[in-house]
This record gives sequence, C-alpha cells and structure tokens, in this order.
Amino acid sequence: MRIDSGRISDPEGLSPKDVMKACEQRGHLVVQFSKPEAYFPAILQSLNEACRLAEDRLQVRFYGHYGTQFDAVVLRQLPEARNISVDCLSEIVNEEEVGKLPNLKILSLGIFELNRPDILDTLDLGQLTRLVLSENRKRNIDLTPLSRCGSLEELFVNGHSKGIKAIANLDRLRKLTLSGYAKTHPLNMISAIANLKELTLILGGRSDLEDLTSTSLEVMQVLRVRGLATLGDLSRFPALAALRVEDQLQLLQVDLRGANLKRLWLSNCRNLSELPGLDRQKRLQELRASGVALDLNALRDRDWGPTTCSVALFSGSNKWNEDTKARLTARGLCEKAGLWD
Repeated sequence: MRIDSGRISDPEGLSPKDVMKACEQRGHLVVQFSKPEAYFPAILQSLNEACRLAEDRLQVRFYGHYGTQFDAVVLRQLPEARNISVDCLSEIVNEEEVGKLPNLKILSLGIFELNRPDILDTLDLGQLTRLVLSENRKRNIDLTPLSRCGSLEELFVNGHSKGIKAIANLDRLRKLTLSGYAKTHPLNMISAIANLKELTLILGGRSDLEDLTSTSLEVMQVLRVRGLATLGDLSRFPALAALRVEDQLQLLQVDLRGANLKRLWLSNCRNLSELPGLDRQKRLQELRASGVALDLNALRDRDWGPTTCSVALFSGSNKWNEDTKARLTARGLCEKAGLWD
C-alpha cells in the first residue's frame, strides 16, 4: 500500500487495519480512484471496512474517469463511508445515490456537466458537517436547501449564487469560502452567520467589500478578487486577528486604523504602498510582505513591538532578501508563526 502525499491512488489491494493506522498517524487519508476498473468488488469490500474503522478521517474519492461517466451506483458498496469526494469529473449518472449514503458527513461535489439545480434536495443535508460545491458548466445549483444544514461547520461554494442567502442562519458554520462569487451578488448575508470564524474570498470580482461585515470573524483571506480597490474600514470586523491579501493589483493601501491584528500577510499587491495604522497594531505577531510597493527598508528597520516574533520581507533582489533575513534573524524576528504555511 503506497501512500503519496496522503493519498492512495487506484490501489490493487487494501488492508483496512493499515488504512486505519495511516489515518491515525496522519489525521487524514484519501483513497482515490480514477477509472471504473480500479474499484472491483474485493477492493470495495475492504474499503468499506476501512471506512467503518477510520470514520471521517478517511476520504473516498472518485475523480477523472476520462472518456466515460462516473456511475454513482458504486456507492451502494460503501454504506460505511462518512467522507466522499466525487469531483474533477465531467459526467455522472445515478447521482441520487450520493444522497443515499446512510453515514455521510463530509461531501465534495464537482461534476462539470451536471445539470441538476436541485441536486441538494437529493441529500440528507441535516447530517453534513462539511460541504464543497465546485463549479459546473452552468453554475446553476440552487443553494436554497442549505438552510437545512443545521450541522454544517465548513462550506466551500465555487461559482454558485442562487439562493445563497440560505446560509445566513447556519449557526454552526465556522468556515466559509466563496470562489468565483459574482460581483452582482451582495455579501451582506454573511453578517447574520453568528459563529463564523474564517472567511475566504477567491476570484470573482468587485470594487469594494463595503457590504461585508461580521462581529465574529477572526480570519479573513482575500485572494485574486478582480478589480478590488479597497478593503474599507476594518473596524467592521472587531474580532479579526488574521488578514491575508494576495494578487490585488488595484489595491493602493490597507487601512489598519480600525484593526487589531495578530497576523498580516500581503503578497503580489504591486501597487500597495501604504499601511496606515500599522503603528497601532499592539498585538501583531507576524507580518509577511512580498511583491508590494511598501517601503521594505523602513519595515525591516522599524522598532517592532514586543509581541512581534516573525517578520518576512521579500523584494526582487535575492541579495537584499538574504541580507534582510540575516538582520531580522539577529533581532529574533524570524520565528515561524505558521498559520498559512
């Protein structure tokens, strides 16, 4: 049984006990199949037993299937599966079988040609704790049924927006990722998610985030959102401790005057030249900046407060980078904090 980067691909044989031990050691393991001939009856029987032993630490993934459809009838052989990924697929048949898995807790769904706006109605949404909905060709999955996801803790949605307001009252939702979220759709429903701790916005486009507020949010990532010119007043997020901003070419400044951060990462924001309020960050532990227009010499040489233990700065010069790392190390400012490593 060969494990590459936490994955076992198209195994010819499987020991349920060995899989369980691997899950215990790693915390998470994926057994994945790329073609129908790879999952024959004996391997499915062993895999089902492994699912019983390892529970949701073991993900069973079906992907690829190039030149053929994925027939979800095979899932009938995995009644013990808690964690299923049916993704990076072109077509599926008998997709209702996904919703018949009696122990399903975690689901990743990504079939490009799937044209079932009502697919969520085929699932037992009340028992899901984590859900990933990847992009399909029409981006037409109706999200309204998500209001029934009373146990949902993590949600990733790529490209779908119809019925998105249904997530507003998911009291257990702690982590939300919106990818390719259209600028014509508002973000104001997020303020109603009472216990949301982490939010990631990736791709899509909008000029500002003024309609986004949250009193509970602690970690926010804004990555490659096209046309974004401002984050606005960060006092809209009184609990925010960690902010990561990447690939925002329109951004000229990040105004920290309303923030109280522990971690700040800035990457490939080539026109970002100002951080007003940086001197007010009395609990800042980590700053990383690369591909920005900030005065990196001033950041390198500034008198950092007693809470700051990690400063990483990168310019276009390897010589400058090496010298800066040596200087910061000598000052005890190169300890890794590791939130996004």
